[in-house]
Amino acid sequence: MRKDIVIDSYLLLLALSLLFDLLFTLPPILEHFGINGGLFYKFFQPVCHQMDSRSFHIFGYKLAVCSRCSSIYYGFTLGIAFYPLLNSLDNVSMPKLIFIMIPLFALIADFSVNFAGITQNTFSSRSITGGILGISTAFFFVPVWISLIQEIKNGPNRQLIVTDNSDKKVSLKNEK
Repeated sequence: MRKDIVIDSYLLLLALSLLFDLLFTLPPILEHFGINGGLFYKFFQPVCHQMDSRSFHIFGYKLAVCSRCSSIYYGFTLGIAFYPLLNSLDNVSMPKLIFIMIPLFALIADFSVNFAGITQNTFSSRSITGGILGISTAFFFVPVWISLIQEIKNGPNRQLIVTDNSDKKVSLKNEK
């Protein structure tokens, strides 16, 4: 893999993730300075309930998403930021599925016990399960993102195997 494409694609992903975090973090800051942040709240309304009691607050104003959603998004960005410290950016292999299944199961369990009326989940449980899921998701997403950007920039590296009637395999390579 070309190092510059790998680093550029990683930095682009980190910048996009930080920008996305800014979109839901900015409204309370705007509100604090007397600027209407309503457009940002409306933008996130379809994906989050935005309940005041279940949201982090800055300057007394809630973020545009709840604590679980913001923890997923912040966790994702944190995971991206720490990814190169734990994995080589050149390594585009996926982690074992267990590393996303456990956090996903924990988040679903946290939601389900509350939804089923078994017990009330807490602000902390929603934030922790969301954050852990966000971090783990980044470790699956970064290699996919780097591979995608590399393929877009360089074109696909495919090997097409064609079998004719005599069962002989003919290999056609499309490499740059």
